[in-house]
Parts: sequence; C-alpha cells; structure tokens
Amino acid sequence: MTTTQDNEKLHRRITEEVWEDHNFDVIDELVADDYVLHDPSMPEPVRGPEGYREMAEMGAGTVDGPIEMDQLISTDDFVIARWTQRGPHVGEVAGIEPTNEEVTVTGIDINRFEDGKLAETWSEVNLLNMLMQIGAIPEDLFSDAPPADD
Repeated sequence: MTTTQDNEKLHRRITEEVWEDHNFDVIDELVADDYVLHDPSMPEPVRGPEGYREMAEMGAGTVDGPIEMDQLISTDDFVIARWTQRGPHVGEVAGIEPTNEEVTVTGIDINRFEDGKLAETWSEVNLLNMLMQIGAIPEDLFSDAPPADD
C-alpha cells in the first residue's frame, strides 16, 4: 500500500527528475498508463505516459530554472503543490520565440496517485504573467487607467 509520504516522494521525484533535470525516460516508471491531465490551457486532456512525455518535453524547455515548492499539501492519494519557477525564457511559448528574459512562472497542481504512480493531474499555470514579463502582452493590461486614445 502506498502512503501519503510515498506519494510526496514520488511528486518530488517527478518535479526534480522530469521537470528540472529533463530525464524523460523515467516517465514510463512514474506515470500510470491511464494518466489524465486536466489543464485549461490545453485543447484536450493529455493522456498516458506518451502524452505526459510530450507535454513535459514541451514545457520543461520553456524556462531554465529550478522549481521551488512554495506549498505542498498531501492527503491520502492527493498531493497539492503550489510552485514557482524562476529563470530565463529559453523555449517557445504560445508562438513566442525564446527571449532569454528572466521570468517567474507560478502554478498549482493537484496530483492524484494510484498504485505508486501519477494517475491524474489538475493544473493551473499562470502563463499570462509570463507573457507579460516577456513583452508579449502589455504589463499595464490590468491597470486602473482606461486605454489612451491614439
């Protein structure tokens, strides 16, 4: 039987090995065959280790920096992580080529584990803030002042 502590260790291992070290070969070992990612930024759910690998390869190369766990809450089969990643923007995102600008990306993931593997994720990543940091969206988009008439 997998414990809450085992699931936390697995979560940390996925974060470090897959997302920080870009060791995509461990995905088959750590992600369930019937895995599903629910992410509103994706046109449809990501499924299985193959889908996870494709998404991880795309996402892990966007910002080159460590992922800090700001908050980790674990209960039964769930590990909820609020995280921050800081580093240069080194990979294409939303059609924007790398800028090498320093960025900060934050997110919250709710991960469900089953039989010692990652089975399901609900993810919210603040890409809007990153797009503002690299100049793709005006930083004053949400200012109180009305837009200037040109």
